Amino acid sequence: MISITSNLKKNVEQLAGAQVAVLGAARSGIAVSVLMAQAGASVLLSDIKSEDLLDLPYKKLSEKNIEVVTGKHPDKILGFDLICISPGIPLTIPVLEKAQEKNIPIVGEIEVASWFCSSPIIAITGSNGKTTTTTLTGEIFKKNYPNTIVAGNIGSPFSEYVLNSTPEDYAILEISSFQLETIISFHPRTVVFMNLTPNHLDRYPNFTAYAEAKLNILKNLEAEDIIIYNKDDEFLTTSLRNTPCHTMVFSRSPHDREGAYWKDDTVYVNLEDRSETVTITDYKLLGPHNQYNMTVATLLGTIAKITPEVIAREIAAFPGIEHRLEFVREIHGIRFINDSKATTVDSLAFALQSFQEKIILIAGGKDKGGSYDKINDLLISRVKHAVLLGNAAEKMEKSWKNVIPISRVNSLAEAVNKAYQHARKGDIVLLSPACSSFDMFQDYEDRGEKFKQIVKSLKA
Repeated sequence: MISITSNLKKNVEQLAGAQVAVLGAARSGIAVSVLMAQAGASVLLSDIKSEDLLDLPYKKLSEKNIEVVTGKHPDKILGFDLICISPGIPLTIPVLEKAQEKNIPIVGEIEVASWFCSSPIIAITGSNGKTTTTTLTGEIFKKNYPNTIVAGNIGSPFSEYVLNSTPEDYAILEISSFQLETIISFHPRTVVFMNLTPNHLDRYPNFTAYAEAKLNILKNLEAEDIIIYNKDDEFLTTSLRNTPCHTMVFSRSPHDREGAYWKDDTVYVNLEDRSETVTITDYKLLGPHNQYNMTVATLLGTIAKITPEVIAREIAAFPGIEHRLEFVREIHGIRFINDSKATTVDSLAFALQSFQEKIILIAGGKDKGGSYDKINDLLISRVKHAVLLGNAAEKMEKSWKNVIPISRVNSLAEAVNKAYQHARKGDIVLLSPACSSFDMFQDYEDRGEKFKQIVKSLKA
């Protein structure tokens, strides 16, 4: 049995000769399997999906002597020294409940990869804004620290990059609540909380349980480590008020605390040893949520001694991320926007605030347990018609039927065509689902790509 400690070198050394099971054969599972095999572990990689539904690099896995089991998680892993799971696998599945009874350590890919990382880790978490902030911060840091790692929940497994990490550079990670459920020794030197609002209530029994998973990121922090949080978020302000770590705050309103705030396209940074003013022009990131994202990226860059000129230039050049308020096409003065990554009600709210034009909204998908009523005032002022699909459509319609005109459809293609029928010159057709994609699509990227394909096929 592996005994995981704060001594990361010792954790790596214990992998040599250990029997390790990796559950979930997607990209992060494959990457962490290879990483542990290179460290001398005997690795079994399993997935409950059948072989024909998986895209496995058998040659690469065979070269590392990694055993592959598909269609199930075999019981023999209950005799192994360590189990590493995909973030999408809950700890409540039977084989993991039995493993916990046997006190077998259960970790995630982020935990294991951190054992091999020589770079200081900046971990960015929260309910909304993580991906944009992580990506933008990475672009800024790479100008001064070329070997900066940008990974985590962002789509690139941390395990693919850690062996090339150096103490002189940084690892900037987007971290989800699912990943934080299985950390033991994971120790970022800087933690950023973008915000914290109800999310993933299809996995967690209530907001308190979800928040506890997020706050687990603090478990290994020390006094000299930095916590940066959103001063405008009441829950975070209350929860992090008495933390013993070095705290900084960010806001869209002026304040005199250490940290940063946004005002009139300028980020004002106030640190213990210096102050900086970073004026940002011609930026492409729309909406109030992106003002928070740009403020955090500026603050992190300033802490790392990157000049205001470099920060401002990189923010202005940043095009945004795919599937997040992404312009797709304009037809007869109607603009089509892909916001497939908006998987929460709060993300939808931010999207609605990003445009002055009237919006025909396409929403729905797999319901995550949140309330749709709280954005009714925004819908009244911004949305002229909503087209709903997926298993959340009925719940959305109950919340919005007396607020805005609604259509129900059965497919994304039907939704796009229905929205196009209701749109007029000067309107926005916005895909911003406020739900996860798993009822009809592989993931939000698959949903966004199909939306773009459908829009591009429309006849002008």
